[in-house]
Amino acid sequence: MEGLAVYIWPVLIGAAYFAIVTLLKKYTRFGYKFGFYLALALVLVFLAIFWVIASQDPSGWIGLAMIIMSIFASVSLATYLLGWFLVSLTSKKQEKIAA
Repeated sequence: MEGLAVYIWPVLIGAAYFAIVTLLKKYTRFGYKFGFYLALALVLVFLAIFWVIASQDPSGWIGLAMIIMSIFASVSLATYLLGWFLVSLTSKKQEKIAA
């Protein structure tokens, strides 16, 4: 169980990001799909930095840090997708109940 404590912060960050996107969706034309693309771009940026730096850094520590950041961002992205999935399920259930 102690090993899973590492994932608490990425999950909390993903939930906070989902809350921010939900607020932006409510008050602007910002959508869940655009929020997904932004989070996916962050993961791809970390992987691209890893790809470039891993070939130049002989010690490998910076590459390891970029892999850890990619995993961190991926867990946050997975939390965002889970929130989006749950919201879409509940909104469809409410539409069926109202009909």
